[in-house]
Amino acid sequence: MDIMESLYRALTLLGLGMTFVFLFLGLLMIVVNLMAKYVPADEPIVKKKSIQKKAVSTASVQSGVNPKLIAAITSAVQQYRKNESVL
Repeated sequence: MDIMESLYRALTLLGLGMTFVFLFLGLLMIVVNLMAKYVPADEPIVKKKSIQKKAVSTASVQSGVNPKLIAAITSAVQQYRKNESVL
């Protein structure tokens, strides 16, 4: 094998490799754009307050914790967060 044949083989492999990568990435972009267009988005996240209220009410019923105690703790946490946001 002389040097010209080796260079020709190297350039051929380089061209094939780069062509394959370019075509693969182009196809990937097309597929992602089509999926973004036709696949529905996820459901929006429900507000956290409604989830927390439901969780507190079911937890208090199951564990037998006094609902007045939970209300007092919740009020204290809200006041603490309110004071922290002012500072």
